[in-house]
Amino acid sequence: MPRAAGIGDVMAAVVERETFALPRSVAADTEVFAIGDIHGRTDLLHALIDEAAREPRRRQKRALVFLGDLIDRGPDSLGTVDLALAAGARVGASEAIGLMGNHETMMRLALDPRTPWDAALAALANWLRNGGGAVVRQFLNFEVRPIDPEELLTMIRVALPERIRAWLEGLRANWRSDAVLFVHAGVNPTVDLERFLALPWNTPLDQMEEDRHWAWVRWPFLDASPGPGGFSGYFVVHGHTPNDARPNPSHEAQIRDFRLNLDAGSGKTGLAKMGVFRGSEVKVLTALGPTNAMLGRAHG
Repeated sequence: MPRAAGIGDVMAAVVERETFALPRSVAADTEVFAIGDIHGRTDLLHALIDEAAREPRRRQKRALVFLGDLIDRGPDSLGTVDLALAAGARVGASEAIGLMGNHETMMRLALDPRTPWDAALAALANWLRNGGGAVVRQFLNFEVRPIDPEELLTMIRVALPERIRAWLEGLRANWRSDAVLFVHAGVNPTVDLERFLALPWNTPLDQMEEDRHWAWVRWPFLDASPGPGGFSGYFVVHGHTPNDARPNPSHEAQIRDFRLNLDAGSGKTGLAKMGVFRGSEVKVLTALGPTNAMLGRAHG
């Protein structure tokens, strides 16, 4: 498998392994490898997938879950998607699951021809403001970016690689293994869980209440202490908010509150995380590489 270089000969590598006990278990016959937000950092994803491929199989089934936000901001979003599409075979997974993050939501809202035109233009503006330009530059070459947003949207839709379109359309809202729920952003403890998770991915952004959507929620989820019942009986594995937006995040504290955040802020920190779940135990692996700013200086 080819690797994406960092700076010179510096490669991303797994630098930390921590093991924690969980209050809930994944399915007894399945080991689950869940990868947090990557944001176009193929080098970090390579390091995690290589580590997953080296893990001895300890259960009958192996599932690989991407928690969303593979794209935007980093230097190689298309590379991360291609790597994710091939990763199931690489790690020997019985099933590979891609979840939709808020960045994939913006991208698909803009590029899906079924999105009403005005809503697609609004989604495009939001997507470009949030790092989508890094993706567009990879598959659409122009010397001067069109000023007219309608012309730009048309060009992007025509140039979108078919494999990327198919990947977007195959993303799921969530995935569950026994009493562990995997979802991009989290849940809202004030809303019925099943109703919350059933919300459509393509809610127009101008009608979006972020705290009431599984691809966008932060609070009240991040501050919730649901007690021994968890979130409607579930332990939640998520990403979306880098390090809980706290200076000193603690996986122990998260686990006490029936959740685990695997978003380590890849672009700004150079870190990405993967959780390996077996029964009621999780091993959290952290990959370290250059930050986006370091990569920019190296290629500037």
